[in-house]
Amino acid sequence: MNAADASHEVYHESYASRIARHFRADSFAQNGLRVVIALFIIAALAPFLANNHAIVRVADGRVTFPIFPSLEAIEWRFLLYVPMAAVVYFMRARFFQRPLLHFFFLVGLIAAIEIILAVTHPVNDPTNDRDRPATFKLMPPVPYSPIESTPDQFAPPSWKHLCGTDSTGRDIAARMLHGARTSLSIGFIAQSIALLVGVTLGGLAGYYRGWLDIGVCRFIEVMDCFPPLLLILVAISLFESQNNMFYIMAVIGLTSWTGLARLVRGEFLRLSSQPFPQAAQALGASDFRVILRHLLPNALGPILVSATFGVASAILIESSLSFLGFGMQAPTPSWGDILSDARRYIDFAWWLAFFPGLAILITIMSYNFVGEGLRDAVDPRLKVK
Repeated sequence: MNAADASHEVYHESYASRIARHFRADSFAQNGLRVVIALFIIAALAPFLANNHAIVRVADGRVTFPIFPSLEAIEWRFLLYVPMAAVVYFMRARFFQRPLLHFFFLVGLIAAIEIILAVTHPVNDPTNDRDRPATFKLMPPVPYSPIESTPDQFAPPSWKHLCGTDSTGRDIAARMLHGARTSLSIGFIAQSIALLVGVTLGGLAGYYRGWLDIGVCRFIEVMDCFPPLLLILVAISLFESQNNMFYIMAVIGLTSWTGLARLVRGEFLRLSSQPFPQAAQALGASDFRVILRHLLPNALGPILVSATFGVASAILIESSLSFLGFGMQAPTPSWGDILSDARRYIDFAWWLAFFPGLAILITIMSYNFVGEGLRDAVDPRLKVK
């Protein structure tokens, strides 16, 4: 291929293809994305990686699967929604051929799953399959429940307890694996809420301008007057949402949208002056169509960059809340709660602070690497050669 053909091919390269090409060239971003994907897989498979119920058990000629009836609603959500998201991603070309039909199909499927989960309750079986005799049994790699107490209080890391135990003998490795589900869920959903609010308000302010723009900007300034952590603590205390994962997600999301709103407003102000939205309006396109089909897709790159950093920030906020005693509390496993428990025993139980601190560090760094890779891919001029 000569230089003219190469330049012609690059010239016809789409915006998404250019972002993907620049992102693949960044090794730190690629490795960060691999770690993030691995964390979501671990979170989805946490009940099969750490549990005192057998995956398969053969006894008295009967084959049973004790682990499945004991799964909670959030565990089923991870097992069902993570593969569903992967299927939608890999079939996105077919999905966008008839987007409205497929959207309502997904909404109906999710609604059916949520109804089934609401009326179906997990079986609270206190039986410990780890010590039950059986002809054959397949236990998870960590054969302990995250809320199970054992006689091994403050046991250091060993082959029996890979990450040691805490003051009540709970296995730290089991709590770490299940805590990944808590931290990632709160980080991802809280940022999704912030994304919805920020994109909506920022987009409307940037498109319509005038009094709506002034009102949204003044509201953003009022929100920015208060430290985010203070707002979150007040909201949690006001609504008594401590140890309620969904309230914590909502509180973090509803106090973290201002930066996204500013970014989207600026992008919409810039794009509105371009010829293509004006041409769409001249052809009779509605405001809704201009926003969704012309402005929002062209502002998506910076929004995704900001959202990636926002997920890391939400995970860090949740860990800080749990550390301070305002977030998820025992027996619900959370990295921040394990760190909070380590404060009293740091002199002789170093593993209580080391492993959750390392997990938080790796997760935040991975999201930041992905965010920086997306930022450089969206605007290669920012990349330092």
